[in-house]
Amino acid sequence: MTSKCQLSVRYRLLFYLGGIVFATVSYFVGLWALGVESQAWGVPGGAGWFSTNVVEVLRVHMLTFVVWQVVCAVLAIAVGHLFDREVEYRRRAEQKANVDGLTDVYNHRYFQERLNTEIARARRYRHPLSIVMADLDNFKTYNDTWGHQDGDRLLIWFASLCKRSVRQMDIVARYGGEEFVFILPETSAEEALVVAEHIRSKVERESSEVLGVSRQVTVSAGIAVFPVHGSTRHALVLSADAALYSAKQQGKNRCVIYRDECSREYRAVPGHVKPLLYDNDDVGAVEALAAMLDSRDSMKEGHSHSVMGNAVELGRRMGLSAEELDNLRVASLLHDIGKIAVPEEILAKQRPLTVDEWVVVQNHSRLGSGLLRRVLQMNSIIPAIKHHHERYDGKGYPAGLDGSNIPLLSRIIAIADAFDAMTNERAYRGAGDVDDVLAELERCSGGQFDPEIVGEFSSMIRSKVRPDRAA
Repeated sequence: MTSKCQLSVRYRLLFYLGGIVFATVSYFVGLWALGVESQAWGVPGGAGWFSTNVVEVLRVHMLTFVVWQVVCAVLAIAVGHLFDREVEYRRRAEQKANVDGLTDVYNHRYFQERLNTEIARARRYRHPLSIVMADLDNFKTYNDTWGHQDGDRLLIWFASLCKRSVRQMDIVARYGGEEFVFILPETSAEEALVVAEHIRSKVERESSEVLGVSRQVTVSAGIAVFPVHGSTRHALVLSADAALYSAKQQGKNRCVIYRDECSREYRAVPGHVKPLLYDNDDVGAVEALAAMLDSRDSMKEGHSHSVMGNAVELGRRMGLSAEELDNLRVASLLHDIGKIAVPEEILAKQRPLTVDEWVVVQNHSRLGSGLLRRVLQMNSIIPAIKHHHERYDGKGYPAGLDGSNIPLLSRIIAIADAFDAMTNERAYRGAGDVDDVLAELERCSGGQFDPEIVGEFSSMIRSKVRPDRAA
């Protein structure tokens, strides 16, 4: 702040000096022009006399010269004041746009912009960059018990503690609700853990002193490092969020550095979906998005990843190109993305769906393709996702396509999807035996499924099952 004030004073002095220089130069130029004009009128002296008698001219016109200097100085002060007000208004508007109104730390929008900048800098200079996501434990209970005003007081105190606990170059932002995030440039995972642990211990130790003996709170934190845990903004945030989720699952009041195991237990919030779609080139981000979709149905954990594994393996056996396999990999991971718009009570319903509910479920493939259509890089996988519920006999949805009119990737995903669904337990039935499931797929070939692809898929699965049974 001091340096900014010094800079402002310096520029104001230069501005005033410029006003004095302008007043002096403009006055003498005016007098010289008057001499030139007088000479043209035949008045003795004129421009030549002015040029050789500058001191005498200044003595004669001293009063008007001083008055002109004062006028220019007043104008410079007025303009400078207006300029300073404009700069201050712009600064306040920018601060208001970038700072959270309650906690006085940076807001979510500024955090996203700054993280992009810091990632670019870390990539350029090959320096580590860590982010820490911190979440106040049991904040909802605290709010319900003590009221929202005390909840706001807790948020303000915690934000202030965080700002005092990091370096000047670090960024503290409110991610949303009781979640805060720190950007720590040139900081390794171990160094970030030290910062997070320092904040965690201070919250545990000081909260009862500040908020009241019976109001002690704790905080959990997740840590992710660029580029080890994510090479894009959203992938890095998801990794930190997954680590935070792991800390919560382990009992809260702890800090966790991201590891591969965090992704398997992660339950991402739907609010992360939209930004993830714009980072679809990052495999980790796409896989985290698929895990989030599966997490909406506790009986389908790992479903998308399993479908992807079988679909890609089948695609390789069928001789698909590398580009087609890449498209198949992403399309199979995100084949159920449209279900994000399906209410959870419908997805979790154990009784038969009503006609209206079934219409909502059937519409998920259309919704998913529409959502991805906004992302230009995903145009190549849209047909595969949109038509993976078509039937080979033309009785499927959403377009009623039949036979080879159904995209090849859709026909592959349909079989891998059905196989995984039937071989895993659901709320309304148990897991099916692999041989029985394959027999069902073969029975439905030519009607629901492409018979040639079913044959190839059955051969692939049986080749994997036989060695396991022999062992």
